[in-house]
Amino acid sequence: MKKKIIYPTVFGILILIGCLFFLFVNDIANYRDEELKSDAIVVLTGGIGRVEEGALLLLNGRAQYLILSGVNKGSDLKSILFKTGLNIDASKVILETNSTSTYENAVEAAKIIRHKNFKNIILVTSHYHIKRAFYTFRKIIPSDVKIYVHPVSSPNFDENIWWKNATSIGIIAFEFVKFYWYRVWI
Repeated sequence: MKKKIIYPTVFGILILIGCLFFLFVNDIANYRDEELKSDAIVVLTGGIGRVEEGALLLLNGRAQYLILSGVNKGSDLKSILFKTGLNIDASKVILETNSTSTYENAVEAAKIIRHKNFKNIILVTSHYHIKRAFYTFRKIIPSDVKIYVHPVSSPNFDENIWWKNATSIGIIAFEFVKFYWYRVWI
Protein backbone atom coordinates (compact mmCIF):
# COMPACT_ATOMS: atom_id res chain seq x y z
CA MET A 1 0.00 0.00 0.00
CA LYS A 2 2.78 2.44 0.89
CA LYS A 3 4.62 1.72 -2.40
CA LYS A 4 1.51 2.83 -4.31
CA ILE A 5 1.83 6.26 -2.69
CA ILE A 6 5.61 6.63 -2.35
CA TYR A 7 6.66 5.77 -5.93
CA PRO A 8 4.26 8.17 -7.69
CA THR A 9 5.10 10.90 -5.17
CA VAL A 10 8.86 10.49 -5.68
CA PHE A 11 8.37 10.31 -9.44
CA GLY A 12 6.24 13.49 -9.35
CA ILE A 13 8.85 15.33 -7.28
CA LEU A 14 11.62 14.29 -9.69
CA ILE A 15 9.54 15.47 -12.67
CA LEU A 16 8.91 18.80 -10.90
CA ILE A 17 12.62 19.28 -10.15
CA GLY A 18 13.48 18.38 -13.75
CA CYS A 19 10.97 20.92 -15.09
CA LEU A 20 12.25 23.63 -12.73
CA PHE A 21 15.83 22.87 -13.79
CA PHE A 22 14.89 23.06 -17.47
CA LEU A 23 13.12 26.41 -16.95
CA PHE A 24 16.06 27.72 -14.90
CA VAL A 25 18.64 26.85 -17.55
CA ASN A 26 16.54 28.22 -20.40
CA ASP A 27 15.87 31.46 -18.54
CA ILE A 28 19.57 32.15 -18.02
CA ALA A 29 19.93 32.61 -21.78
CA ASN A 30 17.41 35.48 -21.62
CA TYR A 31 19.77 37.67 -19.55
CA ARG A 32 21.58 39.86 -22.05
CA ASP A 33 23.38 43.18 -21.90
CA GLU A 34 21.12 45.95 -23.18
CA GLU A 35 24.22 48.10 -23.76
CA LEU A 36 22.75 51.07 -21.88
CA LYS A 37 24.68 53.59 -19.83
CA SER A 38 24.21 53.76 -16.08
CA ASP A 39 25.38 55.60 -13.00
CA ALA A 40 27.48 52.68 -11.76
CA ILE A 41 28.75 49.25 -12.68
CA VAL A 42 28.52 46.72 -9.84
CA VAL A 43 30.89 43.77 -10.26
CA LEU A 44 30.40 40.73 -8.06
CA THR A 45 33.99 39.60 -7.60
CA GLY A 46 35.00 35.98 -7.27
CA GLY A 47 34.46 34.74 -10.82
CA ILE A 48 36.91 34.56 -13.68
CA GLY A 49 36.85 37.64 -15.92
CA ARG A 50 34.27 39.65 -13.97
CA VAL A 51 36.56 42.43 -12.72
CA GLU A 52 38.23 42.84 -16.09
CA GLU A 53 34.85 43.04 -17.84
CA GLY A 54 33.57 45.64 -15.39
CA ALA A 55 36.74 47.69 -15.79
CA LEU A 56 36.38 47.60 -19.58
CA LEU A 57 32.77 48.77 -19.29
CA LEU A 58 33.97 51.71 -17.19
CA LEU A 59 36.74 52.53 -19.66
CA ASN A 60 34.19 52.37 -22.51
CA GLY A 61 32.07 55.03 -20.80
CA ARG A 62 29.16 52.83 -19.76
CA ALA A 63 29.11 54.38 -16.26
CA GLN A 64 30.76 56.98 -14.07
CA TYR A 65 31.64 54.59 -11.22
CA LEU A 66 32.77 51.01 -10.76
CA ILE A 67 31.81 49.20 -7.56
CA LEU A 68 33.84 46.06 -6.92
CA SER A 69 31.74 44.10 -4.45
CA GLY A 70 33.20 41.33 -2.31
CA VAL A 71 36.84 42.39 -2.52
CA ASN A 72 39.24 40.91 0.04
CA LYS A 73 39.85 43.30 2.93
CA GLY A 74 43.58 43.82 2.31
CA SER A 75 43.27 44.41 -1.44
CA ASP A 76 43.78 47.64 -3.29
CA LEU A 77 42.88 48.61 -6.86
CA LYS A 78 46.43 48.23 -8.12
CA SER A 79 46.68 44.63 -6.87
CA ILE A 80 43.23 43.77 -8.22
CA LEU A 81 43.94 45.09 -11.72
CA PHE A 82 47.61 44.04 -11.78
CA LYS A 83 47.20 41.24 -14.34
CA THR A 84 44.83 43.17 -16.62
CA GLY A 85 47.18 46.00 -17.54
CA LEU A 86 44.20 48.36 -17.44
CA ASN A 87 44.72 51.90 -16.19
CA ILE A 88 41.62 52.91 -14.23
CA ASP A 89 41.06 56.22 -12.44
CA ALA A 90 40.99 55.14 -8.78
CA SER A 91 38.60 58.00 -7.91
CA LYS A 92 35.96 56.23 -10.04
CA VAL A 93 36.27 52.90 -8.21
CA ILE A 94 34.60 51.90 -4.96
CA LEU A 95 36.01 48.80 -3.26
CA GLU A 96 33.38 47.08 -1.12
CA THR A 97 35.08 44.68 1.31
CA ASN A 98 32.32 43.58 3.70
CA SER A 99 30.38 41.05 1.62
CA THR A 100 31.11 37.34 1.24
CA SER A 101 27.95 36.14 -0.53
CA THR A 102 25.56 37.25 -3.26
CA TYR A 103 23.06 38.36 -0.63
CA GLU A 104 25.69 40.41 1.20
CA ASN A 105 26.86 41.86 -2.15
CA ALA A 106 23.34 43.20 -2.67
CA VAL A 107 23.03 44.55 0.89
CA GLU A 108 26.39 46.34 0.75
CA ALA A 109 25.85 47.61 -2.80
CA ALA A 110 22.43 48.97 -1.75
CA LYS A 111 24.14 51.10 0.92
CA ILE A 112 26.50 52.57 -1.67
CA ILE A 113 23.69 53.09 -4.19
CA ARG A 114 21.58 54.96 -1.61
CA HIS A 115 24.55 57.01 -0.40
CA LYS A 116 25.56 58.04 -3.94
CA ASN A 117 21.92 58.38 -5.07
CA PHE A 118 22.46 56.17 -8.12
CA LYS A 119 19.34 55.68 -10.25
CA ASN A 120 20.57 52.74 -12.33
CA ILE A 121 23.32 50.16 -12.29
CA ILE A 122 24.86 47.54 -14.52
CA LEU A 123 25.21 44.26 -12.63
CA VAL A 124 28.25 42.25 -13.79
CA THR A 125 28.66 38.60 -12.88
CA SER A 126 29.18 35.22 -14.53
CA HIS A 127 26.58 33.97 -16.98
CA TYR A 128 25.60 31.04 -14.76
CA HIS A 129 25.23 33.36 -11.73
CA ILE A 130 23.27 36.20 -13.35
CA LYS A 131 19.77 34.88 -12.60
CA ARG A 132 20.35 34.51 -8.85
CA ALA A 133 22.32 37.76 -8.65
CA PHE A 134 19.61 39.72 -10.47
CA TYR A 135 16.88 38.15 -8.33
CA THR A 136 18.77 39.00 -5.14
CA PHE A 137 19.60 42.56 -6.16
CA ARG A 138 16.02 43.18 -7.26
CA LYS A 139 14.82 42.06 -3.81
CA ILE A 140 17.36 44.22 -1.91
CA ILE A 141 18.00 47.30 -4.08
CA PRO A 142 15.26 49.98 -3.93
CA SER A 143 12.67 49.36 -6.64
CA ASP A 144 13.19 52.81 -8.20
CA VAL A 145 16.77 51.84 -9.14
CA LYS A 146 16.98 50.23 -12.58
CA ILE A 147 19.19 47.16 -12.82
CA TYR A 148 20.73 46.25 -16.16
CA VAL A 149 22.74 43.06 -16.48
CA HIS A 150 26.01 42.21 -18.13
CA PRO A 151 26.65 38.45 -17.98
CA VAL A 152 30.28 37.40 -18.34
CA SER A 153 31.39 34.26 -20.13
CA SER A 154 34.12 32.37 -18.35
CA PRO A 155 36.44 29.52 -19.31
CA ASN A 156 35.02 27.21 -16.64
CA PHE A 157 31.44 27.50 -17.95
CA ASP A 158 30.33 27.63 -21.58
CA GLU A 159 26.72 28.78 -21.53
CA ASN A 160 26.18 27.51 -25.07
CA ILE A 161 27.21 23.89 -24.47
CA TRP A 162 27.26 23.51 -20.68
CA TRP A 163 25.71 20.02 -20.85
CA LYS A 164 28.82 18.66 -22.61
CA ASN A 165 31.19 19.35 -19.71
CA ALA A 166 31.06 17.78 -16.25
CA THR A 167 32.41 20.94 -14.59
CA SER A 168 29.75 23.09 -16.25
CA ILE A 169 27.01 20.63 -15.29
CA GLY A 170 28.18 20.78 -11.69
CA ILE A 171 28.31 24.59 -11.72
CA ILE A 172 24.80 24.97 -13.14
CA ALA A 173 23.33 22.30 -10.86
CA PHE A 174 24.83 23.98 -7.78
CA GLU A 175 23.62 27.39 -8.99
CA PHE A 176 20.11 25.93 -9.53
CA VAL A 177 20.01 24.72 -5.92
CA LYS A 178 21.32 28.06 -4.61
CA PHE A 179 18.80 30.02 -6.70
CA TYR A 180 15.84 28.17 -5.23
CA TRP A 181 17.38 28.39 -1.76
CA TYR A 182 17.51 32.18 -2.20
CA ARG A 183 13.90 32.18 -3.46
CA VAL A 184 12.84 30.59 -0.18
CA TRP A 185 15.22 32.53 2.03
CA ILE A 186 14.84 36.16 0.83
